[in-house]
Amino acid sequence: MVIGGIKHQEQRFNSRSAGVGSALLFISVGGVFAPTLFSKAYGKMICGECITVGQNFSESYICQNCQSQMMGSNSTAFYSEVQPLVYTVCILLLAAYIIGLIFTLKTHSHIYDIHISDCHVPGHHHSAVVHWSRWRAMVILVGSTLLMSACADLATEHITPILTETSVSQYFIGVTVLAMIPELPEIINGIQFALLNNLSLSIEIGSCIAVQVCMLQIPILVLFSVFYPTGFTLIFSDLHLWASMFSVILMNYIFMDGKCDYFQGTVLLFVYFILLATYFFAPSPAGC
Repeated sequence: MVIGGIKHQEQRFNSRSAGVGSALLFISVGGVFAPTLFSKAYGKMICGECITVGQNFSESYICQNCQSQMMGSNSTAFYSEVQPLVYTVCILLLAAYIIGLIFTLKTHSHIYDIHISDCHVPGHHHSAVVHWSRWRAMVILVGSTLLMSACADLATEHITPILTETSVSQYFIGVTVLAMIPELPEIINGIQFALLNNLSLSIEIGSCIAVQVCMLQIPILVLFSVFYPTGFTLIFSDLHLWASMFSVILMNYIFMDGKCDYFQGTVLLFVYFILLATYFFAPSPAGC
C-alpha cells in the first residue's frame, strides 16, 4: 500500500473480495485462539496463605499472593478438556477453509472478476496475454515452493547461534526471520501488483497468507502432532492474542471503503513496527 500509494495517488480495490478475506481472518483468529481463551477462563487460581473470614455457611477467604495459572500441557485438565477443543477447532477451521474455497472458486467466483482496464493507470491500455501454459506454471510454482521451504529450513537450523549467543527475544526472531523468509515471494508479488495498480490482488495475497496458515497449516500441524508429538498445544501468550486481534480489526477498518493511499499503508506499517518493538523487548518464553 505504501509503495503503490506513492506511485498512484489513490488506489481502489474490490471491497467484496476483500470482505471475504476479512471474514475468513476473523474466523481464523477466533478458532486459533479459542483454546487459549478457554485455558485462561478455566485455569487455576494459586494463592499463598489464606485466612478464613465468617462463620457457618457464609465463610469466605482472604488470600495473599494469588496468581492465575493456565491449563498446562502436562495437566489432566488439558488432555480431558483443552485437547478435545483443539481437535474440534482444527476440524472446523478446515471445514471453513473448504467452504471458502467453494465460495470463491465456484459459486461466487464472479465477485473476483476485475476488468484489466481498472487495474492499471488510466490512459495506459494493456491486454491480458497468457505467457505460460498451465503445466509450466504448476512446475514453477511447485519448484519455487520447495526452494522456499529449503530456505526456511536452513534459516531455522542456523538461527540457534543467534538465540544462544545474544539476548534477542525468541518472540522477535519468530515474527521477523522465521515469519518473513518463507513469505518473501508473496511479499514481492504483492508489491509488484500494487505498483501495477492491481491492489485487489495484492491484498488477496496478503490476507490469504494468514488464512492459509490458520486454516490449513495449523490443523495439519496439530494432526501431525497426534502421531509424532511436537509439543504444539495451540495455546499462545497474551501478546500473540492481542497483537493478532488488534491487527485484524485495524486492517478491516481501513479496508471498509474500498480505497486506500500511502497514508493508510503507513499507518499499518507503523502499527507493525510498534508490534515488532513490543516483541523485541518481550522476554523469551520459559522452557525454550
